[in-house]
Amino acid sequence: MNAVAEKELIDLVVDWVKQNGRNGSNHTEISESTNLLESGLLDSFAFVDLVLFIENCTRQKIDLTDVAPEEFTVVKSLCHLAFQNGH
Repeated sequence: MNAVAEKELIDLVVDWVKQNGRNGSNHTEISESTNLLESGLLDSFAFVDLVLFIENCTRQKIDLTDVAPEEFTVVKSLCHLAFQNGH
């Protein structure tokens, strides 16, 4: 898969969560501002799968070492982070 633009990545992540999230198909609204863990859509294992999916889409590693949890649990912030600190 080719590297994608941030907005396209957000759309891909929302679709991925709808297909793979625990309650994704029943969740009425998943948007770029959805907190993936607080909403119960993803558990820790699914979150790791999502990070791997994003890394595959962007062809960049995401370094979450020095990032506050609220910066990577929201769809838009996670996608922005993928482009900001990927290396």
